This record gives sequence, C-alpha cells and structure tokens, in this order.
Amino acid sequence: MLIELEKARTRNNVVRIFREDLDGPDNWTDGFVVDANEEVVLLQLVDESVRLNGYQVLFLEDISDFVHPAPLNDFQKKVLELRGETVVDPEVDLEDLAVLLMDVSEEFGLVTLHREEIEPDSCEIGRVVRADAITYELEEIGSDARWFDETFEYDLYDITRIEFGGAYEDALLLANDAMGEDSYELSDELEDDGLDDDSDVKA
Repeated sequence: MLIELEKARTRNNVVRIFREDLDGPDNWTDGFVVDANEEVVLLQLVDESVRLNGYQVLFLEDISDFVHPAPLNDFQKKVLELRGETVVDPEVDLEDLAVLLMDVSEEFGLVTLHREEIEPDSCEIGRVVRADAITYELEEIGSDARWFDETFEYDLYDITRIEFGGAYEDALLLANDAMGEDSYELSDELEDDGLDDDSDVKA
C-alpha cells in the first residue's frame, strides 16, 4: 500500500480510503497524499463541496480498501484548480506520534483526536500540552468554543484518527478569540458571597 500511496503523492491525485471496521462500508475519505510511512498516511482532505478542508492522519493498519485515483479525481482536481486551491505540506513529523501531536497543537492551535475503538461516536478537540511514549494530556475546547477548566490524560495508542487545520477547528478558534475573558468555561460553583451556610440574613 505504501508504494501506491507514494504513486498518488507524486502524481498529485485524489485517493479514496475506506476503513470498513471503523467507519462502515458506506463511508470513505477523499484527499491528497501529502506524506506517508509504514504506519500512517497524511492526507489533505477534499470535502463534499470540493474544497481543501484541513488534514487527516490515518493508520495504515485500519485501511480496508484504497482507490487510486479516486472516482471523481479529474473533476475534483479541475474544480480545485479553478478555485486556486493547491495542496500544501504542513511539514509535520510522522515518525513520532507524541511529537506530531505537540507540533500540530503549536502550529495549528487545535487538533481533533478520535478514539473510535473506545468512543466510536465522539472525539476530543483541543491542544496537547504534554505527550510521551504512553500518554498525552489535552486541554480541551467545547462545542461552545470555551476551553475546559482542567486538562485530561489519555492513552496515546488509543488514537485512531487525527485531524487538524480544518474549517471547524478554525471556527472554534475564531469564536474563542472573540470571547476575551469568557474564553474559558464558566464555573458551575456559585461565587462565595461571604456568608456562612448557617448565617442569619435579615431582610
């Protein structure tokens, strides 16, 4: 598969990748191969509106089928050419997963991490603040674009898909930047009003 991925990269063709065990038989990913090694492939995604929409890292062991060129390759490439959109290498290190997460967090601000074998219907989005050979620590951002007050630790090799630099991540950062002092989630605890629970309050 690595040889075919390299052919697709050098020919600048769109590929279609299936991960049937994780995504089902009717779902796929279209994108340009930016880089690949014996373990992972880095794609620049082509979305349904035929625009380049961020990057995705997939593990080769999860790929069940691979089509090169993709069925709509000629059409997709022509539309992207007309729109002036070209493939850009984000120049991230694929050789070390921990380094990759830290680099992406620093360069792009946010990374979306999927752990589909454990949580098939959800993902975590945030910035990785620490990573080693076993675990990573993530400062997460919610769907309301506010940062969580605490960080969370996860097992590094539970990750099945990595995404970054896409329109949704950009939208979260844009909204968060505009919040100013409200950029972190509001505490659920009531503010201390200076009174003890058993204090007498006079009207």
